[in-house]
Amino acid sequence: MLTDLLERDAVVVGHELERALAEELPALAADLEAELARMETSGSAASRARALDAGSNDDLGEGAAGRGRSVNLRSAVAMAVAATTLLSDGDGIDPAVGELATSLLQVGDGGVPIDRVLTDLVPLLVRTGAERDLGLDALRSNSAGSLALVGLFVANLAAMTLGAYVSRERAPPIPDEIRGPNEETVVTDEQVRTGKKAFQANGLMNQGSVLGNGSYFGVDLTADALESKAEYMREYYARQRGSDSFDSLSEDDRAAVERRVERELDADAPEGDVARYSAAAVYAHRRLREAYVDRYYGGAPERGIPQGYVDSPEEAARIADFACWTAWMAHTNRPDSDHSFTNDWPYVPGAGNRPTGQVVVWSAISVVLLIAGGGLGVWAYHTFDVAEPTTELVDVPSPDSVSVTPAQYAAARYVPVAGALFVAQALVGAYLAHYYVERTGFYGIGDALGVDLISLLPFSGGRAWHINLGILWITTLWLAGGLFLPGLFTERDPPWQAEGATALLGVLVAITVGAFAGVWLGTRGAFGSPGSGDDGDLWWWLGSEGLEYLEVGRVWKLGLLAGFATWTGLVLRGVRQLDEPATGLGHFVTYAGGSIALMFAASMLYTPETNMAVTEFWRWWVVHMWVEGVFEFFVTAVISAALVSMDLIEKADAERAILFEVFAIMAAGIVGVSHHYWWVGLPDIWVPIGTTFSTLEFVPLVFVLYRSLGEYRSLRAQGEEFPYTLPLLFIVGSSVWNFVGGGVLGFFINLPLINYYEHGTYLTVAHAHTATFGAFGLLALGLGTYILRVVTPESAWNPAWFRGAFWLTNIGLTVMTVASLLPVGFLQLRTSYRDGYAAARSLEFYDQDHVQTLLWARTLGDTPMILGALAFTAASIRHLRDARTRRLEAT
Repeated sequence: MLTDLLERDAVVVGHELERALAEELPALAADLEAELARMETSGSAASRARALDAGSNDDLGEGAAGRGRSVNLRSAVAMAVAATTLLSDGDGIDPAVGELATSLLQVGDGGVPIDRVLTDLVPLLVRTGAERDLGLDALRSNSAGSLALVGLFVANLAAMTLGAYVSRERAPPIPDEIRGPNEETVVTDEQVRTGKKAFQANGLMNQGSVLGNGSYFGVDLTADALESKAEYMREYYARQRGSDSFDSLSEDDRAAVERRVERELDADAPEGDVARYSAAAVYAHRRLREAYVDRYYGGAPERGIPQGYVDSPEEAARIADFACWTAWMAHTNRPDSDHSFTNDWPYVPGAGNRPTGQVVVWSAISVVLLIAGGGLGVWAYHTFDVAEPTTELVDVPSPDSVSVTPAQYAAARYVPVAGALFVAQALVGAYLAHYYVERTGFYGIGDALGVDLISLLPFSGGRAWHINLGILWITTLWLAGGLFLPGLFTERDPPWQAEGATALLGVLVAITVGAFAGVWLGTRGAFGSPGSGDDGDLWWWLGSEGLEYLEVGRVWKLGLLAGFATWTGLVLRGVRQLDEPATGLGHFVTYAGGSIALMFAASMLYTPETNMAVTEFWRWWVVHMWVEGVFEFFVTAVISAALVSMDLIEKADAERAILFEVFAIMAAGIVGVSHHYWWVGLPDIWVPIGTTFSTLEFVPLVFVLYRSLGEYRSLRAQGEEFPYTLPLLFIVGSSVWNFVGGGVLGFFINLPLINYYEHGTYLTVAHAHTATFGAFGLLALGLGTYILRVVTPESAWNPAWFRGAFWLTNIGLTVMTVASLLPVGFLQLRTSYRDGYAAARSLEFYDQDHVQTLLWARTLGDTPMILGALAFTAASIRHLRDARTRRLEAT
C-alpha cells in the first residue's frame, strides 16, 4: 500500500483525503456505530468482546465504555478512510474499508488499544518504505510529468543533432574551382571562403542579407547576384546577336535568349570537384565583381554605403565571389533532384526559380494542421484543467510588510541598467528607421555638426547595436527576476548571494561595453580585413562575428556564456533554500534560465571556415530555440512564479500548468526551427518537417491567449487596491502580443508558399517586433516593475510613470506595426510575386513615393516607444533611490 501511495501526486492525494474526511467519514462512522449498537442489542458476548477495547474499559460503567468505544472507533475509521482514499484514484471510499475497520476493532482478548495500533503501525510502514528507497519527495510533486518533459527535451535535441549531421553531410559544396569554357579558372574555393569571411567581418549581414537572412535595408546578396547573373547573361547573348541590349531584341529573339539562359542556369550539380561556367556565365561573374567593387569599395551613398566601406577592391571582389556562390547553389540542382539546393529560392523567373510542388502541397497541409491543432489545443486546455489565476478578491499583504533580502536589493539594481539599455535601443532604432528615408544623413544634424554620420555609424553597425541591445535589456530584467523571486518564498539569502549578484551585474556591464566597442571597431577594420591579405582571425575574436543576432566577437560570447552560467548557479543557490522538490516552481525558473545558456552554447559550434548553410543551421538553432523554446519556457515559469507570489494562483496548480504548457511548447517549438532551413541550402526534408511543427507552434499559443484572458479577469477582479496591478498589466499585455506576434503573424509568414515570396521582407520585421518586444519585452518590463513595487516603500510608490510606460510602448508598437511595418511588408509581398524577389528588396522599391510615406509613418510609432522607454528608466531610477533609503533606514 505504501509503495502505491508514494507514487501518487501529493496534491491529488491531499484533495481526495480532504473530500473524504469532510463528506464521507461522518456517514461511514454513523453506519458503523449503528452496526455496533445492533450487535450489542443482540446480546452476543462474542460481538461485545470484539467491539470493546480490552483492558482499558473493563471496569468502566456503561457511559464511560460508550465514550471509549466512540473515540477508538473514530480512530480506526480515520485510518481506514485515509488508507483507502490514498489509493482510490478519486473513486470514493473503497468497500474494503468496512472489513478493514472491523479487523481493527477485533483486537482479541489480549487488549491492544487501537490508538496504539495507529502510533506503532504507521511509523513502521514509513520506516519500511524508507528501507526500500521510497523517498517522500514523491508526495510533493508529480514526477511523471517532469520526466516526460525531460524526455521530450532530450528527444528534440537528439533529433536536431541528427539533423545537424545530415545537414552538414548534404550541405551545398564549394567547388575547388569553377572554370570557363576555355579551362580558365574563374573562381576558387579559397576565394569563396575568403569572401564569406569578408562578408561577416564587414557586417554586411546587417547592411543587407544573404539567403534572405539579415537586414532588409540593402539588397539580398543571393537574389541580387542571381538576378544580375541572369541579366548579364541575357546581355551577353544579345550582343552575340548584334544588339546593344537585351531589350532592343525582337520579341522572338528575347524569348530565345530567355530560354537559353534559363536552361544554362537550371543545371545539375557537378559530379566532381570542378564546376563549369558557360562563356555567358563567366562574363556575368566578372561584371558582378566590377559592380561590387564600385558599390562596397567606391561607395554608394544612395544605398547608405560610405566610400571605403571595405578596405580594398580585392576584398570587394571576394564578397562578389561569395555572393555568386550563393547564387550558384540557388540555381544548381541538388544531386538526384529536380530543384536547387535552396528549393528554387529566391523567386527569379529569369533563372528558372519558381515555387516547387512540395511547397504548394505542404502549404495546403499546414492549413489543415492549423484547424486540427487549434481544436486540439482548446480540447486539451479544458481536458487537463489548466489552472487560471483566481477571480476572487485576494487579501495580499502590503509590499511594506514583505521582508526584502540583500540579494533582492541587489537584483533591483539591474532594473535601471536595463532601462538605460532600452532607451539606447529605442534611440538607435529610430536612427535606423530614418535611414530608409534619408540614406545620406539624419535630419541634417550631421551636416550642421560637420560629421559624416554614415561613416561614423553606418547602418550595419547601428543595426548590430539595436538587435543586441534589445536582447541584453530584456535578458538583464529576466536575470533580475530570477535572482529576485526565490527570496519571496524563503525570506533569506545564501551566504554572499547579494555580493555575487552585484558582481555579476558589473561583469555583464563590462562585457556589454567591450562587445559593442568591438562590433564598432570591427566594422571599421580595426581588427584586420580577411579579403585584403590579412589572414588573421582577430576580427572574429574581438570584433564582430557578423551573424545576425550573434554579432559580438567570440571572446565576448564566452564572457556572456560564463555570465549565464554564473547566474544559473546563483539562482539555484537561492532556490535550494526552498522546501520543494527538484520539480518545484523555483527549480523550473532555474531550468528555464539555464536552458538559455545551454542553447547559447551552440553558437560556439561554427567557425569562419564553416559552410554558410551549416553556419545558418547553428545560428538558427540558437535564435529559434531561444525564442520558441527556452524563452517561452522562461516566460511561462516566471509568470507562474509571479502569480503565485501575488496569491493569484496556488503553487501546486502553477507547477502543473507549467508542465502542461511547456510540454506543448517544446513538442512543436524546438523542431519547428526547421522552417528557417527551407531556403538556405539545407536538405529539402526540412520542408515537411518545418511545415508540420511550425504550424503546431500555434497550438501552445492558444493556451497563451487563454491564459491572458484569465490574467485579465483576475486583474479586473482585484480592483484598484490590489498592489500589483501594474506588473500584472504588463504580463497580460505580454501574453496578448505573444499570441498576435508569435501566433497570428508567425503562422501567416511561415506558410511555405507565403514564406517563399515574403522571406526577408517587412512582414518578417512586423513578426519580429511584435513577438520579441511584445511578448518578451513587456514581460521583462513587468518583472522590473514588480521588483521595484516590492522594494519601494508604500509612501514613495508612484505608479503614474510605469503606467505611462506601459501605454506608450503598447501604442508605439501598435502604430509602428499597423501604420508602417505591415503595409510595407504586404507591398513587398505583392512586388515579389509580380516582379521577383530582387525587385521587392531593391532600392527602387523603397524609393517609391507611397512606400516612403509609409516609412515616414513609422516615426509615429517610434516616438511613443522612445518616450515609454524614458518613462520606465526615469521611474526605475527614482524608485530604486527610494528603495535604497528604505534599506538604510531598516539597518
